[in-house]
Amino acid sequence: MTSLTRWKLACAMLAGIAGYSLVTAHRGTPADKPAQTVSARSGSLPQHLRRPLRITAEAAGVSRDELVERALAARSLRELGQLTDKLGAVGNDSTVDQLAALVDDPRRGVPEAILGVFGQIGTEHAVDAILDRLKDDRPAVRAAAISALGGTQSQRAEQPLVEIAQKSSDPQQTAAIAALGQLASERAISVLVALANGPEHNVASSAVSALGATGAPAAVLALRKLVDAPDRRVAAAALSALPDLDEATLAKAIEIVKAGDPQLVHAAIIALTKAGEIALPALREAALHGAVSARWAAVNAIGEIGGAEATKALGEILRTGDRQAASAAAVALSQNGGDEARELLMEAAMSDRAQLTGALNQLALLEGPDIDQALLSVIKQGSSVDRRVVLPRLLKSGNPEALELAIHFAGKGSRNERYEGMRMLAEAGTPKAIDALVDIAGQSRGNTRTSALELLANARPGDPAVLQLLGDSLFSGRRDEAQYAASVLGRLGSEEARSTLLAAITGKDEQLAVAAANALGQAGMTESLKSTLLAAARDNPRLKSQVVQHLINAGAPEGMQLAEELLDSKEPGVASSAVWALAGQGTDAARRLIEKALTSKDVSVRSAAMHSLVQNPDERATELLMKLARDSDENVRTTALSTLGQLGSERANQVIIEATRSGNAAERVTAIGSLGNMDDPRASQQLASLIRDRESSVAQAAIYASYNAGPEVDPQLVAIINDPNAEANLKQAAASQLRTRGTDLDATTEKRVTELAGPAGGYGYGGFYRDGFID
Repeated sequence: MTSLTRWKLACAMLAGIAGYSLVTAHRGTPADKPAQTVSARSGSLPQHLRRPLRITAEAAGVSRDELVERALAARSLRELGQLTDKLGAVGNDSTVDQLAALVDDPRRGVPEAILGVFGQIGTEHAVDAILDRLKDDRPAVRAAAISALGGTQSQRAEQPLVEIAQKSSDPQQTAAIAALGQLASERAISVLVALANGPEHNVASSAVSALGATGAPAAVLALRKLVDAPDRRVAAAALSALPDLDEATLAKAIEIVKAGDPQLVHAAIIALTKAGEIALPALREAALHGAVSARWAAVNAIGEIGGAEATKALGEILRTGDRQAASAAAVALSQNGGDEARELLMEAAMSDRAQLTGALNQLALLEGPDIDQALLSVIKQGSSVDRRVVLPRLLKSGNPEALELAIHFAGKGSRNERYEGMRMLAEAGTPKAIDALVDIAGQSRGNTRTSALELLANARPGDPAVLQLLGDSLFSGRRDEAQYAASVLGRLGSEEARSTLLAAITGKDEQLAVAAANALGQAGMTESLKSTLLAAARDNPRLKSQVVQHLINAGAPEGMQLAEELLDSKEPGVASSAVWALAGQGTDAARRLIEKALTSKDVSVRSAAMHSLVQNPDERATELLMKLARDSDENVRTTALSTLGQLGSERANQVIIEATRSGNAAERVTAIGSLGNMDDPRASQQLASLIRDRESSVAQAAIYASYNAGPEVDPQLVAIINDPNAEANLKQAAASQLRTRGTDLDATTEKRVTELAGPAGGYGYGGFYRDGFID
C-alpha cells in the first residue's frame, strides 16, 4: 500500500468517526503526538467536531519530517499548498519550530500559507507563533495571522480578535470579524451581535456573515432578530445567513416575498428554500405574479426544494408563467427528472409555448424512446428553429430525416444556419454525417470551407479526404484560406500533414512559407525538419524570426547560433525577435546572448533584453538592470527601473526606493509604480514621504500607489485633504485613496472626503496574496 493510499484511508476513517479515537488532548505532548487546544467555544457543536481533524503521521503513512523538508524546498505556492494541507493535519510543536523561518520568507504567499498551518495545528505553541505576527508590518501576513488565530479555537485567541474587530480604523477589521465567527465562543458571538447592530453597513454585514458561519443557537437567535434591522441590507444578509426558519421568521419571509421589496425579496426567497414544502405556495405565487426580478429566483427555489408538490408547481409555471419563469421551470424539471417532469416537458415542447419556455432544449437532453418519438414529430411538423434544437440528438442516432435536414441547413441555409448545420454533422460523428461534411467542404469556398475544414480536422483528423482538402486549400492561392489550412495541418501533426507543410516552406510563396513554418513549430522538431527550416531561413529572410524560436524551444544548438546571427543583424525587428526567443531559456548560452543584447545600440533590443531578465531573475540580472538604470537614454532608464520592480529581490527593492528620491520626474514616477507593489515596510514609509513631494506628478503617483501601504500614509493623505493650497487633482486622488482604504476620519475631513469621493461604502482595505510560482 502506498503512502498516498494510506493517507486517503486515514482521512476517510477520521471523517467516519468524527475524530473520536485519534484526536488526543495536548499541552506539551511528545513530538510524535498530534494535539488539540483549549477551546473557547460554548456553541452548539462540541470542540472535537469544530476543530480540524487531527491524525498521527504514522496513521496517515507519511513522515512528518519529510513533509517539512519538502515544504522548505518547495518552489511554487501550488506545491507548498499541497504539503501544508497535510502538515496542518499531522503537525505538532516541532513542526511549528521547523517552519517558523518561512513566516519571514519574502516570497508572496509563503508566510500566509505557513500561518495557516499553525492555525490548523492549534497547539498553545502554535498560538504563540501566530500571536507574534498580529503586528506584522506586511498587511497580507497580518491578515493571515488573524484568520489563523480564529481557526485555532484557542481561548487566548478571543481577546486580540475582539480588540481588532471592534477597531473601525484597523484595515483588518473584517478579517478579525470572520475569525470570531470561526472561534464562536460566547463572547465572540456577543461581540458579533453588537457589531451586526452597529451603524456601519460593511462591518454589520461582515458580522452577520460571521454569525451565520458559527451555527450556534445564540447566533441563530440574533440573526432572527436582525431580520427586522432598519438597514435593509443588513436584514437581507441576516435572512440569507439563517440556517433554518422558525414560524415567526417564516411568516416574515413569506410577507417579504408577497410585498416584493427589491432589497429583501431575494434574501427572503433564499431563506424560504430552507423551509421546504411549506414555503411552496408563497414561492409559486412569486414565480407567477411577483416582481419580475424575483420570478427566476422563486422558480429556482422551488426546483431546489424538489418533490411531487414542487414538480406540480413547476408544471403550472411552465404552462402559464412568463418567459423568464417558464424557461427556469423547464430547466428545473429537466434537472430534477422523474416521469411527471418528463411528461410536463413533452407537453410544453409540443405546445405553442415551446420556444418561449425552452422546454424543447431541455427535452433533447433526456433519454428514452418516448423522447425520441416526441423529437421526431418536431422534425416533421416543427418550425425551423425547433428543428435545429432537436437535430443534434437525432443525428447521433442516425435518423435519415435529421441527416437530410442538417445537409440542407449546411448547404443552403443562411450564414448562421450553414455553420450550425456543419457543426451538427461534425458532432454527430457518424460515417454518413462526416461524408456529407466532406462533400460540403469540397464544394465550398471562403468562410464556409474553412469552417468545414476546422470541423473535419477535429472530427476525423487522419481521414485522407480531409488531408487532401487541407492540402488543396494550402496551395489554393487564397491567402486567408491557405493560412487557416496551415494552422489546422500544424495541429494535426501527422506525417502526411508535416509533408504538406514542408512542401509549402520550400516553395516560392514567402508568406505561405512563414505560415507553414509557424504551423510546423507546433508538431515537434526532427533532424530533417531542422535542416529544412535552416535552409529555408537562408533563402527567405522573413522566416528567420519564426525559425529561431522553434529551434531554441526544441533545444537545438543551431537555434543559439542563429540567434547570435540575428542579434548582429541590422534588419528591423529581427534582433528583438531573437531576444524574445531566448527569454525564459535559463541556460548559460541564452544568458550570454541576452547580456550581449543589453549592449545593443538599438533601444528596442535593449528594452526587450531587459524585460527578458524577469523570466530568470538572479543576482546577475539585478546587477545588469542596476547598471542600465543609469543609462544615458531616458527610455532605457525607465524600462530598467520598471523591470527591477518585478524582480522583488532585496537589492532590487533598495534600488527602486533610492530611485524614487533622485532622477527626473518620469523616472521617479516609474519607480513609484514599482514601489506600490512591494511588500516591504520601507516602501510604505517612502510612499508616505513622497505623497507631499513638491513635484506634482510624483506626489500624485505616490498617492495612487499607496493603496497597499501601511497606516503611515493616512496622515499624509489627510493633510492634503485639509490643505487649502493643495492642487485639486491631488485632493481628488487623496480622497479616493482614503475612501478605498477605509481610514477612520474626523468629522471635518470626512465631510471633505465625501464631497470629493462620495459617501463611505464598498470594499475596505485588506491583505491578499496571489497564487503562482515563487521567485
